[in-house]
Amino acid sequence: MTPVESPWARWTVELDSGIPAYRQIINHVTVALATGQLKRGDRLPTIRVLHAQLGLNPNTVAKAYRELELKGVIVSQRGTGCFIKEGPPAPRLTPAERRHRLEGLYRRLLAEAAGCGVAQDDLLTYVNQRITRECTV
Repeated sequence: MTPVESPWARWTVELDSGIPAYRQIINHVTVALATGQLKRGDRLPTIRVLHAQLGLNPNTVAKAYRELELKGVIVSQRGTGCFIKEGPPAPRLTPAERRHRLEGLYRRLLAEAAGCGVAQDDLLTYVNQRITRECTV
């Protein structure tokens, strides 16, 4: 039996992306949760482990964890670590609500990309590569 790789083993932070490092950590956790790589009750790496892996200041990782906790995504248990929050799954969106949210996300993504000088074709190629890489564990 081969050992299962932890979801965060492949996380990276792009310091020149214009997205704050703590926000990239939040995005990694959110994507891992959305794709099923992390599940409710799963333990996250300690601040010490993640800061060493990503080459970041421990305060940056702590800031990401604090924000995730404030958003209700994780829960911190003193002495044992941070865990994906247990509880009922997020409410399901109607197809119309999902479409509305996707449209907003798409517009914000295009606006951010255009602001950085990234063409729509390059953006779509990048997104498809990332999805392929991150969803094939």
